[in-house]
Amino acid sequence: MNIIILSALSGIILMFSGFFIKNNRALNILSVVLFIGMIFGGIAQLNGCEILGNSFQNMVKSSNYGVSFFIVLAILAVFYLLINKDQIHKVGKHVGEYYALIFFSFVGIAVLAQFTNLVSMFLGIELLSIPMYLIAGTAKKSMKSTEASVKYFLMGAFSTGILMLGVAFLYGATGTFALEKLTTFLPQFESIYYLGWVLIIFSFCFKIGAAPFHFWTPDVYYGTPTVFTSYMSTIVKGASFLGFINILQVLPLEGENIDSFRYLLSAIIVLTLFIGNFGALKQNSVKKMMAYSSIAQAGFMLFVLFTISTVSKEALLYYTISYAISNYIIFYAITVLNKGNYQDFAGLGKANPILAFSVTIALISLAGIPLTSGFMAKFMSLSVAAANEHNLVIIIVGLVMAVLSMYYYFKVIVQMYFTKGKPKVKHQDGLTNFLLVFGVIIIIVFGVVPDLLSRILNTPMW
Repeated sequence: MNIIILSALSGIILMFSGFFIKNNRALNILSVVLFIGMIFGGIAQLNGCEILGNSFQNMVKSSNYGVSFFIVLAILAVFYLLINKDQIHKVGKHVGEYYALIFFSFVGIAVLAQFTNLVSMFLGIELLSIPMYLIAGTAKKSMKSTEASVKYFLMGAFSTGILMLGVAFLYGATGTFALEKLTTFLPQFESIYYLGWVLIIFSFCFKIGAAPFHFWTPDVYYGTPTVFTSYMSTIVKGASFLGFINILQVLPLEGENIDSFRYLLSAIIVLTLFIGNFGALKQNSVKKMMAYSSIAQAGFMLFVLFTISTVSKEALLYYTISYAISNYIIFYAITVLNKGNYQDFAGLGKANPILAFSVTIALISLAGIPLTSGFMAKFMSLSVAAANEHNLVIIIVGLVMAVLSMYYYFKVIVQMYFTKGKPKVKHQDGLTNFLLVFGVIIIIVFGVVPDLLSRILNTPMW
């Protein structure tokens, strides 16, 4: 319960601090300090020091993987807040509330990391989603932001209805909400039992932006203030995948059901990869290209769901870290370049060498070039699928799509180094330069030493 309680308290503190603290930098520092407190609270929980540890276990129960995933997302949030310290307050006047919404979304993440019940799973998803509906519309003077918020809310409400229907079917077939008891059902209710699982899978596909439930993603990501788009496309997506893999752990797969699930997941992956990559190819805006790119990246992350095991869980965590760091760097560049069209990146290599180099490494990583964390993330995801020889065709499709993605990622690099221009971007301060270089180091180190994450997770602290 540590991480749930600390996340909620941090959100409340930030909500009221906005009335008294008017200095934007002070709010940013306070948020970072509170996140560090949440990280230490999570580490204490992993080591058995937990508030109300034996309470509410029929709803939430501490999980080493779930809490570790939460801690990693909190560390990524610290990186996000520090690199965007000068950008968040530019969105509007209610800066404290923006930070509070981020913390409240972490309450949902904490629940998704530990749920043992379909009801608590539903609460976790809604606690994660509702703050995002509000954050999407924080730019009050922008009609695109308002449109993004409304679209996100309406589509989110629709997916919530699908999720609730799926939960109702499972309850009707099993007579319980408890995950540990969902594997047994009355034979006469077999059809609605598996229909319930399909609806839950479809609902999670909406949350992660997988096709054919991706229609909201490009418009919402494009209309949302850029500084918050990077948060939505990384931490929120990672948390949604965490909930997805946790619920699929109890999906009973045997006999014909294994093939049925494999066909369904394969169809979703192929559609997601095609729509994400071909959609990104025709974009003139780097921000919208990154929105479609997030759909394609979700397609690669879906490969880990073919088999739920320790290996697939580690692959998902690894992919989340790699994807998040690269996205933060690229979206930071889009933010400081204002509109973030391809032409805005022209000449950035000479105007701001550190930023241009960082963006280059981040793009190379997203493309899956060797010696970067992005390459290892894709390799680990595809390796999970490769455990079943029947997945050979879809693995080949994934490799072809990875090669195709190089085109639209390298278009940005060509603009930065081989196209003349005068980008309107100031040189960032020392802390931001440090974070950009640090992000590049993480991308390269994780690509060269892929088992580094395993070593960290196997230390006594975790």
